[in-house]
Parts: sequence; C-alpha cells; structure tokens
Amino acid sequence: MTESLARVPWYPLVFPLFYGALAVFALLMARHLRVFGAVRPARPFADVPRRTAALLRYALVQTRMFRDARAGVMHYAIFAAFVFLSVGMASAVTGGLVEALLGAPLDGAIWAAVLFCGNVAAVAALGAVAYALVRRLVVRPARLTLSRSGIAILLLIGGIVAAQLGALTYEAALYGPLPGAVLTNAAGAALAGVDPGLLEALFALHWWAHVALVAVFLVWLPTTKHLHVVTSFFNVYLRKLEPRGALPAMDLEAEDTTYGLRTLADLAWKDVLDGFTCTECGRCQDACPAHFTGKPLNPKELVMGIRHLADAAERGLPVIPNSPDVRARGGALDDRLAPATMAIPLVPGAISEDAAWDCVTCGACVEACPVLIEHVDKIVGIRRNLVLEESRFPAELTPAFRAMESAQNPWGQPKSARLDWAKGLPFEVPTAAAIAAAGELDSLEVLYWVGCAAAFDERNRRVARAFATCLHAAGVRFAVLGQEEACTGDPARRMGNEYVFQLLAAQNVETLRRYGPPVIVTACPHCFNTIANEYPQLGGTFEAVHHSAFLAQLLADGRLATLAGPEGAAARRITFHDACYLARYNGVIAAPRDVLGAVPGLELAEMERHGRQSFCCGAGGGRMWMEESRGTRINAERARQALATGAAAVAVGCPFCLTMLGDGLAADPANEAGVTTLDLAEILAPVAVAGPSPGARRPGRELPILQ
Repeated sequence: MTESLARVPWYPLVFPLFYGALAVFALLMARHLRVFGAVRPARPFADVPRRTAALLRYALVQTRMFRDARAGVMHYAIFAAFVFLSVGMASAVTGGLVEALLGAPLDGAIWAAVLFCGNVAAVAALGAVAYALVRRLVVRPARLTLSRSGIAILLLIGGIVAAQLGALTYEAALYGPLPGAVLTNAAGAALAGVDPGLLEALFALHWWAHVALVAVFLVWLPTTKHLHVVTSFFNVYLRKLEPRGALPAMDLEAEDTTYGLRTLADLAWKDVLDGFTCTECGRCQDACPAHFTGKPLNPKELVMGIRHLADAAERGLPVIPNSPDVRARGGALDDRLAPATMAIPLVPGAISEDAAWDCVTCGACVEACPVLIEHVDKIVGIRRNLVLEESRFPAELTPAFRAMESAQNPWGQPKSARLDWAKGLPFEVPTAAAIAAAGELDSLEVLYWVGCAAAFDERNRRVARAFATCLHAAGVRFAVLGQEEACTGDPARRMGNEYVFQLLAAQNVETLRRYGPPVIVTACPHCFNTIANEYPQLGGTFEAVHHSAFLAQLLADGRLATLAGPEGAAARRITFHDACYLARYNGVIAAPRDVLGAVPGLELAEMERHGRQSFCCGAGGGRMWMEESRGTRINAERARQALATGAAAVAVGCPFCLTMLGDGLAADPANEAGVTTLDLAEILAPVAVAGPSPGARRPGRELPILQ
C-alpha cells in the first residue's frame, strides 16, 4: 500500500465496494450479451492494422467530434478526465500497484505527469459538464435527446470529478504537495491554517464520495446510453471495412434465411452493438436530408429503436441465471430470451414504414456519426424484407421494377435506343463488339459505360455527347457496349429488390468479362460505385473510374488542354454540387474541381455543405422513381443552397443530380437569373482542345460546342 492510500480511513472497505460494483457491471453486460448471442453472427475481425488505425483516429483522437468544435472540446475534456481519473482509480483499488509501477521509472516523473494531466483534465471536465448542462437545459439544440438519465449521468460525472479534486486538495493541505498535482496543491496551500481535524474529515468524505460515486456509475452505466464510453471503442474497432458504397451481400439461394431484416433476430450482433453505442448526439439527424426537409425519417431514432428492442428482449431475465440460491428455493429461473420479444418487427418497432422509404441512402448519417454507426445498411436491409418477403413498397416503384426486369432499364426503353445519343456526332462511337470482331480489343484504352440516364434521358444525352467528344479529341481509344449494356442494378438494390439487382449485375459481369476492358469510365456515380464496389460480390472485379477523374487525368497528362479565355474577361461564378455516391461514398472530391480549374474564366464558389458533407439532391436510394409527398422537396432545398452562392451555374457530376437540381432551380421563384445545371463534361467540351501529348489528336484542334 502506498503512503497516500495509508492515509485513507477504513481503506480496506474499498475492495468490496468497488469490486462488488464491478461484478454487477459485468453481470449486466453479460445479460446484454445474451441478446448478442441470439442474433445473426458477424466476423468483423480481419485487417488488424486498419482497425487499430481507426481506433486511434476515431476513438482516441475523436476527429469526427471536432466537426462541431464546441461540442468536440466539451466531449474531449470529459473523455480526458475519464482516462486519467481511471488511472488513479485503478491505483486506488489495487492497493497502489499502478502508482508503484508508474512511479518507479525516472524517479517518479511518469506518475507526477499523470497527476498533472489528471488535475488539468479534471478542472476542464468540470467546465465541460457545466457547459453540457447549460446546452441541454437552456440552449437545447433540436438534435439532442433530453432525458433525465442523461442529466443524472452528467451530474454523476461532475460529482466524481469534483470529489476527486477535493480529496487531492485536502490531502495536499494536510500532508504537503503531491508531485505533479499543481492545481490541487495550490488549492491546498490556500487552506493553510484550517483546523487539521476538519481537513481530515473533508479528505475522508471526498475520497469515499469519489469511490462511492464511481461504484454507482459502474452499476448504472449498463442501463443508460452512456454505455457508449465502453462500447464505442469496440464499435470503432469492429467497423465496416468494406467499401462504404457496398451494401451487404445477400444469398438469394439460401433456403433457411430471412430475406433482409424483419425482426431483431435478423440483425447481426454488430447491428445490436451499434444500438448500444449510439450517443444520441443527433449529428446523423442534423445531416439527414430527409429529416431536414420535414420527413418522418430520423436515423438516430432507428438506432435507438434497435437498442430499445434489445432492452425489451432482455427485460425480466435474471442477472445471475440459474444461481444456486434460486435452485435451493425450488428451481431455476428461466434465463432464455422469449421468442416473442426477438420476433418484434423492426417495422414499426424501430422505424416506421414511411421513414424506411424516405431514405435517399446518401450516407450523410454514417459520415456524421462520431462512433461509426452504419445506418444505411440497416435501412436497405429493412427494405429488402419489405420488398422480397412482404411485397410492401410504394406503388410508384412497380413500373420501375418491371422495366428493370423486362427492359433492363428503369425507363422501360428498348435496347435498340441505347446508342441514339451518339447520332449526329462528327465521329464514330464504336461498340466493344465491333472492336472485338475486328480483333482490336488489345488496343482498347477504356470502355465508356454510358448508363441508362445518358442513354435514354434527352437532357443527359447531351452529357454523353460532350464526354465522348472529349475522349475523341484526346485520342482515347474507347468503345461502348451499346445494346449489350444493361442497368447496373443500383436503383433496384437500394429500393430493396435484390433479386432484380443480381439478375442485372450477373448479366453485366458476364458481358464485361467477355471484353475485359482495362478501365471502365462512367459519368454516373451510381454506376461507378456499383461496378467498382458491388460487382466484386458477384465475382466481377473491374477497374472503374468516374469521368471527372478521367478528364482530370487527361488534362494532367497533356492529352487535353483548354482554350485561353478572352483577355480581361470577368470570371464566371460557378458552384459545384458533390454527388453523394461520388464524394461521400468514394472520396472523389478534388478531381471535379481540377476539371473546373482547368477551364479559363471560371470562379468556383463552394456551397456551405460540400465535399463529404454535401447535401443530397434527393434522387438516391431509388427516390428518383418515387414521389416526394412528405415535407418539402430535397432538391428544392439543395437548389436554395446553390442559389445562395450567387453562382451563374451549378456544375454536377451525376445524371440524377443534373435532373433533380435542374428541376429544383427551375421551380425556385428566387432563381430570377435562370441559373441551371451543367455536367462537368458540358463545361469542359466547348473550351477543350487536344493537348500536346503524343496520344492526343492534332494539337490545337477545337472541339465542337455541343448544344
């Protein structure tokens, strides 16, 4: 026992008090784990280096917390105090073993550093607790969930910190300064002359209050949302490492499985861990475009709903199942989970049906979550069950489902029209079949995946023409699939129709394997994401790039250049809308801006929400084919944000965004200047010329301006 602990009256009582509370904590956690054991298995253990790096970045440094600077500082102050006070508590309940180990090297400098950091962190934590209470009780941001238990936990944390500071202060006043504890040493020095008996009583009172409050915290913690102080480390470490844009694979041939997520039992234990890790901070709620525009969807409530279902499933279970004293009284308690509680439907148990269909799968909630909870995968899993098992989906999806299954595109257009966009171009757009027939596949540089929107939508056909013109001018040897191309299946998959997705994807994988293109380039982020991140689930691994990245590379390599603008011409102000499946899901942020930066006379004005924090256009998740009948229109809100920049045009890199923002801008009465949308290729093509690179066509050749 250390000299410091020998000063504590009745010190041996700390062992039954603390370890008794720790035993209760362990038993309550074990009861939680019974639910984990009753749901589907998951094995998120591979790639230890990446998981460890994530643990350091998101759990220890907490980078996402600091996106809200004030809340981040507040939370980190409490976290730091928790860490250093835990070290002190560990020493107290081990008879001073931790202090002895840390105090031995460097003549006690390490232990002194711990006391110093603990002093500073504790004072900062008191300020943070005060700020948190004012924020919840006075400021009351809409995204925060106000609860009595949350307030009580904050008061408990404040009490633990204050009691520990008090104990150190009175110890310093009685026995002299402690190495490193500069703040409490100064406070103790100010108490010189106070009756030693009173100081001894106050020291004992604060020391034992500190230990007792820690014991209460341990017993209460497993039943509150503040359990995230324990589970967040596991949740971050066990996070999804597959590409963000890849939805979970699904075996449609399995006979003994539920299609999608119907009940608590259908969730994986990692999904349940998400529920117990939710901090109820509401960042996902604020980021969600559906919630922002007044729709029922609230991603926070979905995750909380899962936790509530798990709590309900374990309610009534004995903390110590089948214990000897129970058996001695005439039999053991039933410690099995009731099948009825595990069979409560997620709709409406955790989320309403309307809310499940409001999701645009933009991933803003996942990007915002500081503890890396995956909301979108759960919502799509719920949709899968509604579609495949119960045939419950919005009526307007029926034509799109039928069209994708029969015509292989959601517009229901014939295959023969897939190359109509190329009519009238001053050069030939070859098909991969024609190049293969000529025995020239080895010379193919890139396969241009046109996508359904550019093939069939008149407005988006102009984008295909512009991009093909840029490829031709740069001397890129490219081809298209033409009638052999089918919808990638992205809309079907995100609408929950996994059957149609796999039908389309399997056909496309077979076609792509036949030609073996070195690179696939597409102007559609949804096609790009599906080919790059989801086709590998079906055995199709291909190199895919977005057309913004490909154009940026052509410009960087000198295969494309741009015409100089008129001398002294005023810059044209433009803003760029980051597509969710481009920036947030796949991290393509710089390339579109590089393309715009190469166009003379353009001045980029960023919207407040851009890059990974971009605001959805409203078309993702199959919403392109659904009516938006609840709240205000998402595309109208994004159009308002674009107009606020004062830009003369909105640049996009997605066919859905082109349509949705175009409609939103056209319908906005504030758009008196007639601001409209343009794809990156449409902006580049009128001013692009072949570059000096040997791979380009004739240097100085000006491209036709496309109408």
